[in-house]
Amino acid sequence: MGLTAIECPDGVCHSHHGGHAVPRTAMQKNLQSHGKEWCERLAERIYEMSVDTFSQTVMPSLHSSGWQRRHLDWEFKLSDKDSEPDEALVEGIINATESFLRSSEVHRLFIQELVQGTFAEATNDGLRSKAVHLLIEKEIMAMLEEKKEELLDRLAENLLEEANGDFDLARKSANEGINEVEKLLLNHTEAV
Repeated sequence: MGLTAIECPDGVCHSHHGGHAVPRTAMQKNLQSHGKEWCERLAERIYEMSVDTFSQTVMPSLHSSGWQRRHLDWEFKLSDKDSEPDEALVEGIINATESFLRSSEVHRLFIQELVQGTFAEATNDGLRSKAVHLLIEKEIMAMLEEKKEELLDRLAENLLEEANGDFDLARKSANEGINEVEKLLLNHTEAV
């Protein structure tokens, strides 16, 4: 599911890619005339520009001499300690960030989320989100609560081998898993 605006009241899209209020009818008309492929190409170009801007403006300052040490002194109060390992760690994090931004998976997800979010915003009439809210809060959460003990036992049985035969540990892990799924579902209803 794509990212959507928090709320789109009164037929207006408060776009997550710019924050401009656009009449939903105008969004629908433009998307219909341009088509999904055009939106994907645009999103791809936006991503490339963002990564280029990051690489040309942010990265040089992150790599500049003394930046890591000044930051670490301020953040971790390391001024009395040898800085080489700290600088190496920060340098690795910076490089990992750059690699992450340039990865094809992030690129694909960015485009997918932007395009799906745009289409979801343009066609949002409130009924779909209401249906998701009702499904999660009234049906799925109720079912999880109603069948929790049965689910815990079944999950614990499946986790028994990994828990080295300790049923209580397996059941505790199963309970934590169910709690995590419940949180994910509730977070999803808030995001829709």
